[in-house]
Amino acid sequence: MGLDEKFKTMIGEQLDIQGKLKPVERRLGTLKKHLEQADIYFKCKGKKPLTEAEQILFTTAKDYLKGVMNGKTTIPTKAWKTEYTKLTAERKTLNQRYLALKEEVKEAEKIRKSVCSILRQEQQPHRKQDMER
Repeated sequence: MGLDEKFKTMIGEQLDIQGKLKPVERRLGTLKKHLEQADIYFKCKGKKPLTEAEQILFTTAKDYLKGVMNGKTTIPTKAWKTEYTKLTAERKTLNQRYLALKEEVKEAEKIRKSVCSILRQEQQPHRKQDMER
């Protein structure tokens, strides 16, 4: 595999990782919001009396959860936490690979520039010789 092909492969892998990270990041954001609302809901549920602020938070959390539950009655907090943990680990792995690739690409670009520079220098003496003839 030539240097240009290797370089293109590494750039392609970086783009692939970015593509995989986007849905992971979106889902983590969604799960974080679900878990925050569930936490508020459970903290206020059954607490008597609720302050006006707590009542507003409780009602907002309850309405939010009702909207994401699709008719289910049990809030899957444990499943959300498990998924959040799994996706956080996946994000970490993808980020580490991306950063490693970024360094590899930087090094490959230096090598590529050096090779191009050497090739240009090698071609210049031939041009001078051709001009002298």
